[in-house]
Amino acid sequence: MSEQVQTIVEAVRSLSAEQRQELMEALAAIGAPRRPVTMSRKQLIDSIKGKYRHIPTSSESFMSRKREDVTLESWP
Repeated sequence: MSEQVQTIVEAVRSLSAEQRQELMEALAAIGAPRRPVTMSRKQLIDSIKGKYRHIPTSSESFMSRKREDVTLESWP
C-alpha cells in the first residue's frame, strides 16, 4: 500500500465504532445517485439540441414539406 492509503487505514482503525458508522454513512452518501432534475419535455428537447435548436428536426422538416405538397396538389 502507498503511504497515503496506509495513513488513512490507520486513521480509520483508530476511530470509535460510532465514528466508523458516521464515516460509512458519509461515504455512502457521496456514492449515492443524485435525484434527477425534473424539467418539461420542451426544456429537455431544447437542452439536448443545444446550439442547433433553431434547425428543425427531420420530422418538422418532413411535415413542412408535406404541407407544401398538399398545397400544390390542391391548386386548381
